[in-house]
Amino acid sequence: MSGKDIGIALWVVLLWSSSLVVQKIAVAHLSVFVLSFLRVALVFPLLFLYPRPGKSLWKYFIAGFFLIALYLTLFGFGLKSEIGVGLSAFFLQAQVLFVILCCFLILGEKPAWFQCVGLFISFGGVYLLTTTSDPSDVPILGVVFLLMACVSFGIGVAFSKKYNIGESMADITWLSMVATLPLFLICIFFEGPVQTFDMVVHLSPMAIFCVIFAALLSTIWATYLWLALLQKAPASSVAPFMLLLPVFSNILSYMIMGETLTVIQMVSGFVIVLGVMFAQGLHQRLPILLYWIKNRVVS
Repeated sequence: MSGKDIGIALWVVLLWSSSLVVQKIAVAHLSVFVLSFLRVALVFPLLFLYPRPGKSLWKYFIAGFFLIALYLTLFGFGLKSEIGVGLSAFFLQAQVLFVILCCFLILGEKPAWFQCVGLFISFGGVYLLTTTSDPSDVPILGVVFLLMACVSFGIGVAFSKKYNIGESMADITWLSMVATLPLFLICIFFEGPVQTFDMVVHLSPMAIFCVIFAALLSTIWATYLWLALLQKAPASSVAPFMLLLPVFSNILSYMIMGETLTVIQMVSGFVIVLGVMFAQGLHQRLPILLYWIKNRVVS
């Protein structure tokens, strides 16, 4: 990867980390259901730029329901709990592991032995994080919602791979748009039509900022940059940058919200990240990294 590509990757991770903080603030000012709906509804103008690709809308609906609609709702309830932004970023690393697991169960893609080991390591970190932390810092219900969101994300990725959806910005646009219908129906069912309309019409300035940031910068721009980067560089070179998400998120949450982690929480989070790294082939890249460091030191 060139220096420019590395800069883009770091910028995308920073945007997604900032989005975690913004969404944490947003759920204090807005219903989770309405926030999720507005976040995808703002993608509507892109329909005029990206006409529907030649695939069945049902395929987009199935993938979009799990990948966006259900994921955003569960993720929102996870943030709605008392769990901090930094800790939630550690739990979200489990997305990688559930993608591997769901692709195995749905597509029959057999995971390699090191991916299975990575699964056990990361889930060991999750267990350590939930059992050693103060219940007020890591509420069980919040953890359950975040892990369920990761499961939904894994199912959505598996179906998107099955239907060959996600190779273009048009796919991302239509995945978002088909998710608006179930999210709108959820708003009507749980909030009621009058309450939903009232919340949308009387959005506070902070809520408007959060929705626009999450929709335009995180959902659209960051996703576009990430997909474009994956077209230029191997996925094995791009994916590891996502491991920086907890790092950036914890720094931002400390600077903006004053959140701090205990030593045992940092250790537990590192175990989760270590499992993800192992699942992505850490043992294969470590000798190459050591060889590179050795040559640099010698030269």
